[in-house]
Amino acid sequence: MVWPPFRRRTPRALGPASPHHSAGPPTLIDQRGIPSHACVSCGGNVLIVRAVFEDYELAAWFLEAECACCGAPMTAPCPADDPTLNPSS
Repeated sequence: MVWPPFRRRTPRALGPASPHHSAGPPTLIDQRGIPSHACVSCGGNVLIVRAVFEDYELAAWFLEAECACCGAPMTAPCPADDPTLNPSS
């Protein structure tokens, strides 16, 4: 008899929780090039950007962004990209 008495567990094959989910990591859409305020992949509107502050105010920011929810690469918008402020002729 082996001490302590226990049963050796065999690892189960890791698979998807349901047949509708893939076993691999989610596919991220590369959204760089077209400025957007919302992620196409997950619908999130929180972006991770590099910013410059001067006197406690936002002075500038880089347009290279990443979705904070899913990590998809994006292009951050700026005021010139707002269609309501700059309607096309």
